[in-house]
Amino acid sequence: MIRAIDQFTDALGEPLREYSRGRLAALFADPRPSTWEDAHGVVVNVRGLTLWQAWIAVDSAAPLTGRHVTLDPFDRVVILREWDRVPDVAMLERIVRFALEDALELDRR
Repeated sequence: MIRAIDQFTDALGEPLREYSRGRLAALFADPRPSTWEDAHGVVVNVRGLTLWQAWIAVDSAAPLTGRHVTLDPFDRVVILREWDRVPDVAMLERIVRFALEDALELDRR
């Protein structure tokens, strides 16, 4: 899956910036709520599709709401509600395939 990062693009069709690549690499290496939180909004193809949108497209049971947070009086983030679930490795593979195929479909038009 790490090789897929090289195939992802931003909405302009440009290669992902290192920051986004790093967030995806961390998620692929260790899928858990904190790495998913960091990576779910990364745009992964020229259509502007985010990783979370790709998950929703391939899994009807994907959560439609994410982490809920607030700030304490010292401006520290307090998690009020965590993701109901995050994609496991097998689901991440499906998400990656979908996002890359979605971009190829646009190229064919």
